[in-house]
Amino acid sequence: MNSVKILIVENEQIVADDIKFRLKRLGYAVSGIALSGEEAVKKAEETHPDLVLMDIVLEGKMDGTEAASAISSSLNIPVVYLTAYADDKTLERAKITEPFGFILKPFEDRELYSVIEMALYQYKMGNMLKESEERYRSVVENAHDAIYIISQDGFQYANPAFEKLTGLKKEELGDKKFNFLNIVHSDDKKFIKEREKENKKGQEAPRNSEFRIITKDGAERMVEANTVNIGKKGEAKEIGILRDITERKQAEEERKQSFERLRKNLEETVYALASAVEMRDPYTAGHQQRVTYLACAIAREIDLSTDQVDGIRMAGVVHDIGKILVPSEILSKPGPLTEIDYSMIETHPNVGYDILKTIEFPYPIAEIVLQHHERMDGSGYPAGLSGEDILMEARILAVSDVVEAIASRRPYRAALGFKKALKEISEKKGVLYYAEAVDACLKLFKEKSFRFRNKSKHRVCFL
Repeated sequence: MNSVKILIVENEQIVADDIKFRLKRLGYAVSGIALSGEEAVKKAEETHPDLVLMDIVLEGKMDGTEAASAISSSLNIPVVYLTAYADDKTLERAKITEPFGFILKPFEDRELYSVIEMALYQYKMGNMLKESEERYRSVVENAHDAIYIISQDGFQYANPAFEKLTGLKKEELGDKKFNFLNIVHSDDKKFIKEREKENKKGQEAPRNSEFRIITKDGAERMVEANTVNIGKKGEAKEIGILRDITERKQAEEERKQSFERLRKNLEETVYALASAVEMRDPYTAGHQQRVTYLACAIAREIDLSTDQVDGIRMAGVVHDIGKILVPSEILSKPGPLTEIDYSMIETHPNVGYDILKTIEFPYPIAEIVLQHHERMDGSGYPAGLSGEDILMEARILAVSDVVEAIASRRPYRAALGFKKALKEISEKKGVLYYAEAVDACLKLFKEKSFRFRNKSKHRVCFL
C-alpha cells in the first residue's frame, strides 16, 4: 500500500474533502487539511507530510505562494500548486518558489496521480543530486590535492588546497587579469601554452604532466597535474588536480645520487679485485678486459636489457678473479700444462664465486663467474650445467672467453688468431656454445669489423 502522506491546503472545505477522497482512492494517505496559509505551515511542521497540495489563492494574511515558500525553505517538503485561476503576477510569484508541479482545477484522478508521482520522483532525484553534490563538494573542499576549474575567462573555482599550495586567495585567482601562466615557472610556460592552445581547439589536453609552479612568496614547487577538458569547442574548460611532488622529486634525486655513489663504489670494488689479478698475472688481466669488451658487444647485438649488459660488464672484469689462488708458476708456465695444472686452474670459478658471493651486487655476478666455463651440452665445469640451466650472461661470457683465449697469445703458446677462434665457436655452435651468442659474435667480426681495443685500463670495458 502507498505510504505517501499528503497535506491538502484548500480554502474551501468541500473541495478539500473531495481531494481527500480522491487521494485515498488512489492509495495515498492524507496527513491533514489546512484552510489557510498559516494553518498549512503549522500542520506541515506537525505532521511532516511527503508532499503538499497547495491552493495558490488562500484567504488570510499568508497566500499559497508565501505558505509554500515557508514550507519548502524550512521543512524541505515538495509543493504542488492547485489553482483554478491566477493572474500573471501571482503565477510569477508561484514560479519563484520552485514548485514541483501545477494542477489546474477541475482535474481528473489520473491527472492528479501523474502530477503527484512526477513531483515525488523529481523531489527524490533532486535530493539524491544534492546529496551527491554535497559529498563531492566535501571531498573537493577537504582534499589534500589542489583542485581547480579554469576557462578562457580565468579561474572559475579553486579549492582551499589550491590556495594553500600557491599562496593565492580566491579574490586574486578570480581577477580576470590573472591566468594560469602567472603561477607557472618561466621554463615551463611553453608547455602550458601549447596545452592551452589544444584546449581552445576543443582537444583533450594530456591527462598527466609534471611542471614547476612559483608560489606567491617566490618558492618553486614541482607539481604533478591530472587534467581533463569539458565543454564545447571554443568554450572548453579545464578541470585539474595538482599534487605537490616537490619532496618526492627531491627524495628521488637523493636516491638517484645515492645509487650513483653506490654504483661508483661497487665499480671501484670490481676494479680493485681486477687489479689484484693484474698484479699477479698481466695476461689474465688483459684477457678479462678483452672478454668483457666482446661480451658486452654480443649482449647488445642480441638486444639484452641494459641491466643484463651491466651485469655482464661487471662479471667480465672479474670472471677470472679465482685465479688469484692458482700458483703463479702455473699461470705463467711457458710449456704445456699438465693434468694437475689443469685441475688447479679449473678451481678458479669456485674460488671466484666464494670471493664474490658476499658482495651485494645488483646483478648475479658471483653466479655468472661460477658458470662461465659451463657448456650447453653439460660437458663444462664446475657443475656440469646445460642449456637454460646456465645463466644467459654466463653463456655469452663463455663464447667471448673462448674467442679471446684462442685468438690471443698465452705463456705456453703463440696466438692462434681470430680465424681459428671463430671456426671453433662456429663448428660447436649449439653443442658447446650458445647459438644466438655465436651468431652475434660472428656477425660482429665478419659484418661489423669488430676488434678488441688496445687499451690497458680496465675502465675501457665500461662503455
